[in-house]
Order: sequence, then structure tokens, then C-alpha cells
Amino acid sequence: MSYDVVALVAKEPDAPALTRALTDLDPDLLVGRHGDTGVLQVRDTDERLLVTIEPGQRVETRDEVRRLLEDEATVGLPDPCWWVELRARPDATGRETAHRIADALALRLGGLVWTSSPDGSSGDADLWEETAHPTVEHTARHAVVVAQDREVVGFSSWLNDAVGVHGGEHVVQVLTPPTSRLTYALRTFLAGPLGRWVVRGEDGTHFDGLTGLALRWDDEYGFVPERADLSDPKGALDEARHGPRGHKPGEEDADRPDAHPGFLDPDPMDTQLILDLAVLHPSEAESRLGRAVEILTERLAGPAPTGWGPHEPTLAVWDRERLTAFVRDRSPRRSLVHFTGPHGVGHPFGGTLRVETTGGERVGEQVSMAIGFEDEDDVPFDALPEAVEALAAEGLLEGLQVRRFRGRSDLTYEPRWAGLAVPVGVAVGPARVERIGLRRVQAGPIRGTVIGEGAGRSVWYPVLGTAESPTRALKLMHAQLGHLAMVGRT
Repeated sequence: MSYDVVALVAKEPDAPALTRALTDLDPDLLVGRHGDTGVLQVRDTDERLLVTIEPGQRVETRDEVRRLLEDEATVGLPDPCWWVELRARPDATGRETAHRIADALALRLGGLVWTSSPDGSSGDADLWEETAHPTVEHTARHAVVVAQDREVVGFSSWLNDAVGVHGGEHVVQVLTPPTSRLTYALRTFLAGPLGRWVVRGEDGTHFDGLTGLALRWDDEYGFVPERADLSDPKGALDEARHGPRGHKPGEEDADRPDAHPGFLDPDPMDTQLILDLAVLHPSEAESRLGRAVEILTERLAGPAPTGWGPHEPTLAVWDRERLTAFVRDRSPRRSLVHFTGPHGVGHPFGGTLRVETTGGERVGEQVSMAIGFEDEDDVPFDALPEAVEALAAEGLLEGLQVRRFRGRSDLTYEPRWAGLAVPVGVAVGPARVERIGLRRVQAGPIRGTVIGEGAGRSVWYPVLGTAESPTRALKLMHAQLGHLAMVGRT
């Protein structure tokens, strides 16, 4: 596993400050920048890589320190504060060097130091190898492995860059111990076709953190299901990503592997509300980016977002003007922004916002977010039609899907089976209603409820309460989406 250290310092860790700290520490250390990413790399006199240092980030919202590093890291946290992250070679020399650098920065600039493994352990260090990318620790022909030995693993800048470099051609596999939990952003990525969560069990074996399937190492495809058939090149990559075709966690028969022990833990979980929203803006309405997120969070979670950023931690204070400027600077490339809510106020929430220019220079905004509830009775199902109406009234609704999911209310995810997300409802916005026609939109497997009046009319399809079982709810949702897709084409 990797060995991570974070220095939370009181003064800006600019280049002169880093240079002085490294020179005072050991003048024989060799320091250079990685050619593609610009991060600092520290090597010994034999040019072995010891530590990689990311540029410091200003901490504008301190809740992120608590969310990703836990409460202890906020005790004595300086104000102002900068977050400096170091990834060390997972052996004694790398760990010692990383701690010496972080301690030197904290001593010179003021602050404190956090580490991912306080006991000095770093898992299976024999997996580590120096690769062309500073985040990647092991490679296969069609996969790269990023190891993380942290209690909470987020979609960090390191991982974000690895996905940008390798994600088109390789499966990005994140390796963690069984004690690690993922953030919503990272779990969402690893559940997709270009990711896999690999968990190293206490007995040294490996299993998939989302399906429970036992995994083995393959030099072509990285970690793959133990009984995956990789003889067919056309289907091998798909099986390597998603496991034997048709397998569901917990299935037991002679031809399929069982889930890893403990993965099917029956202990109760909290409840999460998962929302996926699509918005289409006129190009001149860029300044409205993020407004839909505010409407959803204020009506369903309580507070508005507090933090945002292009990766986790989301250290910038929520500001739609700054967010819009960030997106505009990246245009016409697609932008991905993460956002989070305040700690201890309302219900926890977080998610991602994707923005890209579509045909006709319209701006598409895709919001995917989760809200956590300790008690399912607290989930504001009755407020969903009101949220739909508010979105439609401001021209911020093309389509919306809402699902209910078993999971921790703090929106971190353990390597255990949580079941399937159960549909709650679907909504279509005024533009689609006008384009398709109200009568045809209301028709289908689920009778739609018209919300709003005139040009602001939208339609809400309540799945919850319509179906008698989760399986029936999933079938109804798919049938309704299929109906909307069909009438939208005619």
C-alpha cells in the first residue's frame, strides 16, 4: 500500500519554503519535478524515488479536513491553513523521509502532520514499483493499480490525474485494506466500466469491494475475478472489469465463486437518497451553473453546499461565480467539479457536477449526488415533487432520477454488500413535456403527475408506493424510461 502524509501548515508552502525545508533536512536529497504532472519528486543519491510532494492547496473550508482525515486532524488546525500531501515509497526509508519532510514543513511554517498509517505499517509493500506516473504503483497491460492505505479514500488530485492519463486505455484499480471506506465520488467512478475497487483481506487474499468476488492477479488485466474466463480476447476485458457474466453477490452454485467472508454482513445500514439530474442551459446562462445543486440541497438536505473543487478534498468555499469561471477557462473541454455540504448541519451530502458544451453551443450540466439519513423516516420523500417544481420554475430541469440506497449516512462506503438502489421516482422537465406533448408524456407504465402550470409544467412519475417490491420497482423504472425514450424519438 502507499504511505501518505499530509502537512497542514499555517503559511503558504511556496517553492522557496519547500526548498529551504528540504535543504535544511538533507542537502544530499535530489529534488526535481515530474515531467507530466509538475509534482515534486525527492530521490536519494542513488536516484531512487522516495517521496512525491503535491503543490500546497489553501484550506478555505475546514470541514473537508474533518471529512477526509477524521476529527483528530482538526485539533490545533492553523488558520489560515494549507494542505500539502506527500506520497512515500512504502518502505522504511520512504516513510522516514516523508515524515522528516512533513515535520520540517510544520516546524518552519507552523502546523501539524497527519499520516495514513500511524503504526508505520503499509500493507503489501512488495507490490510497489516506480512507474511512469507518480500515482500508479503497479501495472498490467490493460490495468493500473493505485494503492491507498487510508481510512477514508477520496477522488484525490493524484487519482484524478491517473484517470486522465490512463483511464481511456486502462482499468484504474484502487487497492485498499478492508478497513478503508470510499467517498461517494470515488465509489461512483469505481462502479463504472473503467474502475475496480480491490480490497486486500486480512489473510492476504483480494476481493472486489463492490461485488465481494474473490480476485486474482493477471499480468494482462490486473486484478480479475478468480474464475473469470480470459481466453476470449473480445470479452476478456469486460469480464475483467465486471466479473463473470450474470453473477450477483451472494449467489451460490458450483460454477460461481462465493462472496468474500464478511462481505454479506447482515448488520443494518442507514439510508441514502441518490439523485441524478440533467440540465440544459443556453450558452449565455453559464452563470446559473450550480444553482440546481443549491435547490436540491436546500429542499432535501437543509443547507446549501459549502465546498467545491476539481477533486477531493473540496477545499474552496462554494461560490458559483468562481465555479463558472473555472468551467469557462476549461471550455470547450468537459469539466468535472466535486461539491460537499457542511459538517454537522442538516443531512450530509456530496456529489459531482459535470459540465460540457453540447450541440448548438448549449451547456449541459449533469449532477450526481447523495444525501445521507440515519433514519429512513427522515427521508423527505414528500418534498421531491416540490423540488421538481422549483427546478422547473427556474428552467433547471431536463430530467431527474431519484433512488434509495442502503449505506452509511456519512456517505462513505465500506467493502460490504449494500443491495441494489431502489427507484423512488423520475421527472421530466418543461422542454421535454412541450417537445413530446403532455398526453404522451403522461402515458406509460407509471401515470405521471403534472407539476406546475403553463410553460413551467413538468411531470413526476412516483415509483415508490407504486411497486410492491424492489424488483418490481426496478422493472417499472426501466419500462418508464424506455417509454420516454421511445416517445422522445417520434
